[in-house]
Amino acid sequence: MPPLRLTDGTSFLEIDLTSWDGDAFVSVAIESRGYAGRNDMHVFSEAFTDFCASLIALQRSLKGQARLTGVMSDELDIVLAPADALGHIAVKGHTGHHVHMAHTSYWHAVHFGFQIEPTQLDAAARVPWVTEHAV
Repeated sequence: MPPLRLTDGTSFLEIDLTSWDGDAFVSVAIESRGYAGRNDMHVFSEAFTDFCASLIALQRSLKGQARLTGVMSDELDIVLAPADALGHIAVKGHTGHHVHMAHTSYWHAVHFGFQIEPTQLDAAARVPWVTEHAV
């Protein structure tokens, strides 16, 4: 299935549902003004279906927010919400994970934020896994 992709032309966020076993396993890729990161993690089924339903509600009304959090909130927290009175949508959040090297680990993370045109929510709401899991 295709990923959900939001971009302002310079920055982007991609979320892809890679598997579903009662919970979601997602892949997230971020590039925001020169900072980039990628993460793969589990998301509880309730958080995932809430995100899908909230994304469709945001697309229809341009009110409220759609939030996706990982099992561990420091690993993933993405928020889509109105940014201004003109209808722009803020795409913001962070993702990170521990990278293990030579008997120690280092925390790698990226925090991001950019704005998109609200018409991008139309395509996002039509991503097959979004419509399938919006309860």
